[in-house]
Amino acid sequence: MGVKNWKLAGNNLDSQIDAIQRKFALPRPIALFFASRGIEDVQDFLNPRLANLTDPYRFPKIKDAAKRLWEAIANKETILIHGDYDTDGITASALLALVLRQNGANVHSFIPHRFDDGYGFTPESLQKALDTFGPASVLVTVDCGITSCDAVDEAVKRGIDVIVTDHHEAGPQLPNAIAIINPKVYPELEDLQLLAGAGAAFKLSHAFIKYGRENNLGGFQTRLEEVLDYVALGTVADIVPLLGENRIMVKYGIEALRRQIRPGVRALIESSRLRSELTPADITFRMAPRINAAGRVGDANVALQLLESEHIVDAYRCASQLETFNRIRQEKEQEIYQEACEQIERNLAWQSEYSLLVAGRDWHQGVIGIVASRLARDYNRPTIVLTIQGDVAYGSGRSVACLNLVEVLSHTADLLDRYGGHPMAVGIGLKADRIADFFEAMDREVRKQISSADLEDFIRYDGEAQLHELTPEFFRYLAMLSPFGHSNVKPIYRFNEVQVVRCSTVGGSHTRGIMRSRTGQSDFIAFNRHSSQFYGKTLDILATPQINTHQGVETPQLNVIDIREVY
Repeated sequence: MGVKNWKLAGNNLDSQIDAIQRKFALPRPIALFFASRGIEDVQDFLNPRLANLTDPYRFPKIKDAAKRLWEAIANKETILIHGDYDTDGITASALLALVLRQNGANVHSFIPHRFDDGYGFTPESLQKALDTFGPASVLVTVDCGITSCDAVDEAVKRGIDVIVTDHHEAGPQLPNAIAIINPKVYPELEDLQLLAGAGAAFKLSHAFIKYGRENNLGGFQTRLEEVLDYVALGTVADIVPLLGENRIMVKYGIEALRRQIRPGVRALIESSRLRSELTPADITFRMAPRINAAGRVGDANVALQLLESEHIVDAYRCASQLETFNRIRQEKEQEIYQEACEQIERNLAWQSEYSLLVAGRDWHQGVIGIVASRLARDYNRPTIVLTIQGDVAYGSGRSVACLNLVEVLSHTADLLDRYGGHPMAVGIGLKADRIADFFEAMDREVRKQISSADLEDFIRYDGEAQLHELTPEFFRYLAMLSPFGHSNVKPIYRFNEVQVVRCSTVGGSHTRGIMRSRTGQSDFIAFNRHSSQFYGKTLDILATPQINTHQGVETPQLNVIDIREVY
């Protein structure tokens, strides 16, 4: 909150920019993008191809997993998929089930209930899945399972072969599965560390199809590029970096989403009121919240049914249910967020300049993670949000900057009943009377790992550009830098001493106009900024160039991120 500093992404890059510009014949602001972000494989970045996806056989024992799945199909054995209740887990389940069913498998997907079953693959969720669907010979976990040693042992004891696909951090012991498809387990797969759960499930699907074709078992009719819509949904929703293979899969997955080859995708896009030119931001802010809402305040199986719908009438019915869930989610989220902000402003929360913790009795457990995300962003501090139920507290945490929140919690483990998650997002459980001690220990550990400079509120920009450099060729290359998202954000350029020659207020609180420099001019839009901040002034600005499409007419413009008055 407040004034943000401007931070240049890289210094003394002129020679690198010139070299990239000459070698690849790029507009200078595009070469600046690559130099400031340290991207060396420029040609592959500009032209991501499915052929650049690496061989799935790089995963140890993945062939054994593929062979076992084909054996199950040949022997008419039942395969059980155990997923998770968020978008990544649901899409990974739908993806793998579709690929297996296309090749003759008898498959059931079990999605645990957030409150009844808790997180992950457990002996209890195994029992519930078997009670629901009957006996199974093979069980595949998606987006969970890497720390589920007890559950895997229980499955093995029952004569079930387990294949684990996951992307979370492993514990000190690995589960006794016939194969573990998790890049974080294998240091040699460093380039795949960024995969989401849907990406790991795709790797198993790829290996399954490849093995089937090589051994003349099947897989010849399956087109894996057509399940990349599931991968795009799961990958973007789980906020993993859109770099490397993730970027390739999301690029082609977005194209598959735009084609709406599935009734469920079509219904979801329509209920989200989206246009056909989908972007990752549409997944993040419109589609994924609706899928997640099912698991947060309702039944995640409704979202799975939507994605697996074969008839549009069924898909519309499921999409309507998700709309209801999402409205409930929004109401509960806003209610808790306002209560949390009031605690903070009245100094009733546990807080310091380094960390923040808020807690409320019987806050809805399904939405506190979203509240934690909003508070971490608004106050720029690692944040824990707890709901107190009886004498216990459950919560979610979100990190900021370079802080690994899992690492922080590992040093407070003696005060917690449970914890786990990602470096940037965690879940915890503890006794309610330990909250104050926990915050003190957490805050102490946070201070050891980051400095106040790490919590500085700033906007990072790629470098300086000139208005005359925003040519049609520039915009053609700009489109090739997408898809934009986590770790591949849209380029932000600094434009110095621009004069606002015309502006007006639009939509009540936004400003649209024209700005000019010594070398060129451009239309601009500035959201949530009054026209009085622009009219007749000379400014330095940070902005993202974009194409504005209105009534079929495309116009280049600058989306203004921040401004500084020069004189």
